[in-house]
Amino acid sequence: MVNPKNVLIQLLASLALMSTPVLAHHSTSAFENEKVIRIEGTVTQFRWTNPHASIKLDGHPSEGPDGLWTVEMTAPNSLLLLGWKRTSVQPGDKVVVFINPLKNAITLNDGSQGGLYIGIILADGSKLGQTDGKGAGSSR
Repeated sequence: MVNPKNVLIQLLASLALMSTPVLAHHSTSAFENEKVIRIEGTVTQFRWTNPHASIKLDGHPSEGPDGLWTVEMTAPNSLLLLGWKRTSVQPGDKVVVFINPLKNAITLNDGSQGGLYIGIILADGSKLGQTDGKGAGSSR
């Protein structure tokens, strides 16, 4: 005979497990963590969205091709803790961005090159992240 108390306990335990968020996420292994590229350019797009914010800029990198670059960032929640605001960057802003480039330099679907955000010098000269040309990005 089935004990109703055991069934209730099993049901509650199952519901608790199903409501736990999944913590899996992709790594940053596609990026060269030991290499930093400095890109001076003009912001063409800034996306403040989950799971990753991103910046597109038309720029001149310290190495690699001139042109459009897509910079993957971490989540907006994490960026807020680092001093970012939804309005920190606007299309048309002249900025200097520091990235870890993709290990296998490929042209993305939109014609851009890709990299992982490390730091930025904003149009007003203020700095966010690492702007010393060192460090590895994070897409926590």
